[in-house]
Amino acid sequence: LSLLLLVIFNIALDLDKDSVSSLASGILWVVFAFSGILGMGRTSMAERDEEAYLSIVFSPASPESFYIGKALSNFLFLLIMECFTMLSFVILFDFEKIIGLLPQLLVPLVLGTIGFSLVGTLFSFLTTASKYGEVLLPFLYLPVVVPVILGGVTSMGMVLNGNAGGTWKWIQMLAVFDVLYLAVSLLLFRYLMED
Repeated sequence: LSLLLLVIFNIALDLDKDSVSSLASGILWVVFAFSGILGMGRTSMAERDEEAYLSIVFSPASPESFYIGKALSNFLFLLIMECFTMLSFVILFDFEKIIGLLPQLLVPLVLGTIGFSLVGTLFSFLTTASKYGEVLLPFLYLPVVVPVILGGVTSMGMVLNGNAGGTWKWIQMLAVFDVLYLAVSLLLFRYLMED
């Protein structure tokens, strides 16, 4: 899906090299958000269909440890998808500049991905109880991760446009929201498992 979205953006926008630099962060985070939500939703629906959650309920492991494990697996899935997406972006948009700036892009990318995986894990588990969970998931997920998308787009845009020094407040905001998402998710996940 991420490759398809990038091809659509490439054809629809028909950008020159100067324009790509200003729009790259927005395009990438849109692709990250939509591809990630579909991927996390699919894995949760597959687990629901195979009734994998029943074994978790009866296991001696705490709900918090299950949540952390699931969030870590979603984090790795998202990180792999984002690497593939960025490589595809470099090829499709002929934008090699992003490779040289990768060390500076890594912190906001990882913090944004942590936020995505924490919220996505909670809401994908929540929506598995519904028959229409895959449809419901984006409506719950996207409004909650707006701060992550905003922080990711802004900080990545600053780095790509030569203003890496201004990213610190956005990185702090991403870190604060990650801690907030983790705390709230751990509190809520136990109650979801009991229901």
